[in-house]
Amino acid sequence: MARPLPDLEHPAFRPLDVQQVAHGKDRGVILVDRLQISEPTFLGADLLPIVGRFDGIRSVQAICAAAAAQIGALPDADEVRELIRQLDERLLLLSPRFDQAVADQATKFLATGTRPTRHAGSAGYPEDPEQLRAALTAMVQGGERTPALRGLIAPHIDLERGTAGYAAAYGALLAAPPADLYVLFGTGHAGPEAPITGLPLDWDTPLGRVNTDRAFVTAVHRRIGPARPLDLLLHRDEHSLEFQTLLLQHLAERRGDTDFQVAAFLCGHLPTKGDPAQDPIAAGLVEAIRDAAAASSKSVCFVAGADLAHVGPFFGDRSPVTEPVVARLEQDERRRLAHLQAGDPGAFHAAVQSPGNPDRVCSATSIWLTATLAGGRANLLDYRQAVANDGSQTVGFAAATFTAD
Repeated sequence: MARPLPDLEHPAFRPLDVQQVAHGKDRGVILVDRLQISEPTFLGADLLPIVGRFDGIRSVQAICAAAAAQIGALPDADEVRELIRQLDERLLLLSPRFDQAVADQATKFLATGTRPTRHAGSAGYPEDPEQLRAALTAMVQGGERTPALRGLIAPHIDLERGTAGYAAAYGALLAAPPADLYVLFGTGHAGPEAPITGLPLDWDTPLGRVNTDRAFVTAVHRRIGPARPLDLLLHRDEHSLEFQTLLLQHLAERRGDTDFQVAAFLCGHLPTKGDPAQDPIAAGLVEAIRDAAAASSKSVCFVAGADLAHVGPFFGDRSPVTEPVVARLEQDERRRLAHLQAGDPGAFHAAVQSPGNPDRVCSATSIWLTATLAGGRANLLDYRQAVANDGSQTVGFAAATFTAD
């Protein structure tokens, strides 16, 4: 049975970051909106037994009854409704008001024509163009010439921690003949609803502008349906595609190539836990992208901006990251990557999702799409983990290529 849409009598928070506050009398949480549609909002600890039950299923009366069992008194239903009204005015709840705000923001975003640089100044990513060029040149060293690449798996972790992975991936791309069009698949960390959402905007970086093949993006969405406004907005802050665009732009500068284009798609989850090729929706995505590529008459390389496992207390695990944890994780990660090396992306996706993706591999969709569209066996160039010194986390990432042969 489909879950009913929330309304103000059955309130539900939209996805927000929650920051705990415990300073003196100020105890509670701050709700922070990644989309920056609403301002940060503080909710005191006395309200948490009430708002913690805003799940879109419970009615106001049910919320009051459940909260009463926790706080020892029955909240006034009209006061709860007033709280709901105030939170809705602040655009913190799923409601028609929020939907309209998202639609308005998406319209303004698309009208700009470009997606501006968002992560310049982050670790390993200087804002100054000359410093950035120097850092990227030192990072990426091309080797002997190789055949053209049909696909590439690269990290999307910050450039500082992921230096070795980026070096391996983009060093291989620099050694190969360039493509006319790079179709990018990046992980949507803020939870897009659709499996893929293309961005019909150019990209600005400190190095200049990267042109988007809007006809390609339009052709794909003509087949799979229009992009959801919320998923479009998630493109504004997502780093997984920005980093790939930047590296591709740097390589083009070094080659003197000014004509390349990108078509960037933000990835959510696929509608299956097994082999996506057996699912009509996922198979339809692949068919739509293949047909758009065939119609473009351009040479195409598919690129996944993809990290792997996320393990440790920072991500919700109870135990710290120790050497045995790192060793176990590498063994499991390499076992999953072996499916790509065997030319079986469906088995890779199924291995990630079963049982329940306990290692929090975040990029199964982007990797499956890239491997499926590129075809053939992956050549694994590099695998490693970024392990925090305090044992709070480790993040896995890899670099791999798919040749045209």
